[in-house]
Amino acid sequence: MATSNRTHFQLGFTIIELLVTISIIVILISMLTLALTQARTAAQIAETNSRLITLKKATIRFKDDIGYYPAVLDDNRHLAQIPKFPGEPNGTPLQSYRGIVQDWYSITSPAEFLVGYGNQLQDGYGRIQGSSSGASDYLEVPAFGIRHPGLDGVWRGTDVFALDGASTGQGLISDRDPSVRGKLYGPYLELEDSQMFGRIAFDVDGSTIIDPVTGEFKVFYPGDADYDTLNPMVIVDVWGSPIRYYRSIYPQHLDPAMPKTGIAKMFPQSHSYDRPTLSDYFVLRPFDFSPNQVVDASFGDFSEGDTSDVGDTSTSMDLQAGQFAYFSAGPDKQANNSLRADILGVDGNTGADATDEVNKDNIVEIGP
Repeated sequence: MATSNRTHFQLGFTIIELLVTISIIVILISMLTLALTQARTAAQIAETNSRLITLKKATIRFKDDIGYYPAVLDDNRHLAQIPKFPGEPNGTPLQSYRGIVQDWYSITSPAEFLVGYGNQLQDGYGRIQGSSSGASDYLEVPAFGIRHPGLDGVWRGTDVFALDGASTGQGLISDRDPSVRGKLYGPYLELEDSQMFGRIAFDVDGSTIIDPVTGEFKVFYPGDADYDTLNPMVIVDVWGSPIRYYRSIYPQHLDPAMPKTGIAKMFPQSHSYDRPTLSDYFVLRPFDFSPNQVVDASFGDFSEGDTSDVGDTSTSMDLQAGQFAYFSAGPDKQANNSLRADILGVDGNTGADATDEVNKDNIVEIGP
């Protein structure tokens, strides 16, 4: 009896084939997600770079008009206390200066001087709070722009003879006595991107609100519960962290009785220390160097501990010669102010305090 061979076709997928197909799809989606994430991060880095370059150009224009670079203000818009260089004569002046100067930067100076959002009592231009239609400042709209910050850089905030002797001469915002006449300067930045500007806020104890994860200042925008137009304005990077403004320390009077203003008069000569440079700020130093671009700075960082004068002195020629810089902590929103390359395993960067190379993605723009 003849038998016929039949070919049987199996319809559908086996479980193994289905699992393999799903695995391939998952891998492809993961690759696509990674590529999109990398592309988005690259675009964010490029945008932040653009903001820093814009700030640098605006600062150069400010210098061309005013004659000096913006003063360094604290979180409350007061003149920040200028670190003494080369440090207190008693003890270890190098270590004293090296530690104190790391926090000498401003998140409020860029908006204060380059936008000029303050009212007439703060920078000489704009409405006073509560101004009515009959007031002399009523037509000063828009309020953006400044009058000349004066010989001390903070609208006579260090002048004890300003405001009929009511000034403390400490550079407080309440000490300012700006001229309400004369040329209007700025604004040096356009306010086209609303997400580039925000406000910081203060806790009940008067301290600024800090993000517990990143350690950066919390920034609030219109519509947020803690947004307040009376709080200091800051300029932020794409990730919402305030952009830092660093400046070389200007020379100061030798006479301790003279006020410490925001601009320079005289510099104490010393054969033991170099002049201050941007390399004094460890967080600005590059994580990696291009060939033949690394030089030694005067001060080593804290990679060998707080009590040692020895540390990583690697820096760049740009920082040695630069006069100011703008800084973003990058996509991870974190920065280590004490170390240049915060590699795991070095002193001060182990255990619970380890920061896992957070400085690797820092973005720095040096001027001029």
